[in-house]
Amino acid sequence: LNLQVEDGSEGGEQTDPMITVHQAWSKAVDKSLKGLEKKTRSLQMELDKAQNVEKTVRRAQLLVSNMYMFNDPSTKSAVVQDWENGGADVELVLDPKYDSASAEADALFQQARKMKRGSQVITELLTEASGAIETLSKCKVDLQSALAGDNGVDEGRLQIVQNRLLRTSKQTKFQAPVDEPAPTDKKPAQRSPRNRAKDAIEKQVRRLKSPAGCTILVGRNRRGNEYLTFSVARGDDIWMHARGYPGAHVLIQVRRGGPQPTEECLTLAANLAAFYSDARSERKASVTAAEPKHLLKPSGAPLGAVKLREELYVLDGSADDVPEELKMARESSGLSDEYRSADKAKHRKWTKEVAKRKQAKRREEQRARRKRKQTSEK
Repeated sequence: LNLQVEDGSEGGEQTDPMITVHQAWSKAVDKSLKGLEKKTRSLQMELDKAQNVEKTVRRAQLLVSNMYMFNDPSTKSAVVQDWENGGADVELVLDPKYDSASAEADALFQQARKMKRGSQVITELLTEASGAIETLSKCKVDLQSALAGDNGVDEGRLQIVQNRLLRTSKQTKFQAPVDEPAPTDKKPAQRSPRNRAKDAIEKQVRRLKSPAGCTILVGRNRRGNEYLTFSVARGDDIWMHARGYPGAHVLIQVRRGGPQPTEECLTLAANLAAFYSDARSERKASVTAAEPKHLLKPSGAPLGAVKLREELYVLDGSADDVPEELKMARESSGLSDEYRSADKAKHRKWTKEVAKRKQAKRREEQRARRKRKQTSEK
């Protein structure tokens, strides 16, 4: 532990540094407990709502059982018998939100299914939160016992509690004090070659934020394009590229629970695709948009080469409309075109060579088959 000594307010006295450390960790535990308790209250409220599923299903079943009483569109209510409640008479009033009793019943059954699924998820989250609260509460008690009265703080006991808090932080979401380095008996972990390689390739991709908060990724070069298109893109992401020009691959990341792209986001991405391509000098450039599932890697093709199976739509991109800071950054870097027309010719040449090799291989296989057939006939 790196300990910081603070001057007292009177007479130049010094505070015991271990007391300062103990106070910082105690506050961090209290903060985490408050957050978990707030989360638990919110989840409990959601669970109470979800547990109304039985009431929702009962009303839907009543509507289905008495659908014939609402054949006349002008009928908005009817007295029916509730056999789940001993055959008691119940007045069934249609919800004006729906066009008919059938529409309301369908909506209620669908709502009940969602509530049932939500109830299961919330119950699991409540169980996790309860376990985290229990763990932190025990740590809080142990932190208090680490105070040794007039003798200050029991350093050994304090370090045991600190290590336990860090071991369980994934479960409890505990965060160690910012100004206090985490105690550990282990040597600093060395990043694996695979992780170092991943860090290096991620530097080949620009990361921007759209007006709606979506993450937009832009390949810096062919290696960045390859990584962005075939390792990062997935699901509902939107991939873009300047049509007919060598250039950057652009990806709008669309993740579950995250912000959804707006027209402004799509326009910005299309402008970026035009700006980081050989179409940069054009007033307008056509930009192809596609879903990741329709992007294929041609066999034997160089880095960044893509075969598009199906377009999503085509947008107009304007290189002049990108943010000014991107233009200034490009000018200050002194770079010329990152995606040269020569690259396109190189890709075309490579593809032709691959096609020739495939054709030669097929001919060789055909000759071998004919030879085997002639041998068997003899």
